Amino acid sequence: MIVSKRLRYTIFFSLLLTFATGKSAFSQIFAIDTTSFFYTEDTLVMGPHDFDYDQTFEDEAPETNFIPADMIFVPSDVVYNNRWDTLYIRTGKVDLSEMKDSVVLVLNNPQQGQFCFPFKGKLLSPYGMRGRRFHAGMDIKLELGDTVKSAFDGKVRIARVMSGYGKLLVIRHTNGLETVYGHLSKILVKNNQEVRAGEPIGLGGRTGRATTTHLHFETRFLGEHFNPARIIDFDNYTLKQDKLIVDKYFFSKKKTADKSVNSQGAVTEDNSSTKKYHTIKTGDTLYALALRYKTTVSKITRLNGISERKTLKVGSRLRVK
Repeated sequence: MIVSKRLRYTIFFSLLLTFATGKSAFSQIFAIDTTSFFYTEDTLVMGPHDFDYDQTFEDEAPETNFIPADMIFVPSDVVYNNRWDTLYIRTGKVDLSEMKDSVVLVLNNPQQGQFCFPFKGKLLSPYGMRGRRFHAGMDIKLELGDTVKSAFDGKVRIARVMSGYGKLLVIRHTNGLETVYGHLSKILVKNNQEVRAGEPIGLGGRTGRATTTHLHFETRFLGEHFNPARIIDFDNYTLKQDKLIVDKYFFSKKKTADKSVNSQGAVTEDNSSTKKYHTIKTGDTLYALALRYKTTVSKITRLNGISERKTLKVGSRLRVK
């Protein structure tokens, strides 16, 4: 088809008018593609200040690589007011009942290493009263020389022999928690060393006040211990939730429900003593789980927000009670 000379001039002057005035007689037809200005062939990406301009987006899964914009992370140095003691577990008495603001601890941050259970052994002794003494952690069965791993990313604050703990490690994690590992036969890391979740940090033993070979494991915030079962499933060796909220009632001795934060950032009530989870194995069905845990399919689907027709993925976790 031959375009007339008049039509060519009409199109030419219309485009000139577009650039000169920002208005176009052909606005519904013409569009200027600026993609090449922002995404060059070498995958350099223009973005806001401090953005990683050299990042390529090929084969990425944004939902697992980005944190919601409304999630605020507080550095552990700020939480602990830069207190760093390499000798004692508690770095000073803190009256947490006077906390004015709640603190959200991100337990599962995609930008950091995934949670790792320190050692997958049988639970020997839970958190709580033991005769006349209070047991501030969980005792996990292991054999002499078994490898103990760091639960989260963090930095070693204490690596030494301490009274009843024997050979002891305390790691301050980037999410604001501290974890304690006692009765080790050998310490594999040193003070001020950065460690990753799942990295070997010590070998199992029975040093200190211990009647058998085991790992004494504690979770602490601002020096105060709390029940590890509030955040960790000791049957399936996994986290119970992605986030935990700490407020002035968190360490209350009164029997109250724990407060947690779901994946959408909403505060929920979490009574860990009554909640129960199941890790899906080959052959599991909702009906079989309902029979096993003496509940109903409708209750399981309601607790997990799923349909009765949902395909159960092996390795995933469902709340059954």
